[in-house]
Amino acid sequence: MTLRLADLETAALPELEALFARNQVAPAQPAPFRGKLLRWLGTPGARHPLYRPAEALMFQRLPFGVDFARRRWFWQSPRLGVGHFSASLGPSRWRDTTALRLHYDDRLLPWALRARLYDEVKPLSDDLCLGIGGMDGARGHGDHFFFALYRSA
Repeated sequence: MTLRLADLETAALPELEALFARNQVAPAQPAPFRGKLLRWLGTPGARHPLYRPAEALMFQRLPFGVDFARRRWFWQSPRLGVGHFSASLGPSRWRDTTALRLHYDDRLLPWALRARLYDEVKPLSDDLCLGIGGMDGARGHGDHFFFALYRSA
């Protein structure tokens, strides 16, 4: 069965957890992907009074995405890429699986911010990825929300 964005949008939190836990990791395609916040996690970190409003603004209200070729997050347009990252395949910090780990090294971001950023992505197909967004921290504190990345035409 090929997963679609609509499948992720309607999936309950346990279903997203099960999908992310799969040990299969396809390589991320180099094309830009659009993003969509799917579900907030019930973790203490996700309820943090400073992080939650900032993440809601950045990932619920603003159109965002990831360009794996340029290794940048973007808002509005891929041309507006910021948040340069290094990607490495390895053990997830937050789940018992393998994931594409995104570490941020963007010199344009303030050091205090880039040192705190961390995300994990699980490419599900050439056109769809499932990710966990948050901050650089242990499970329950760093993992804040599930998001989808999808290729747009």
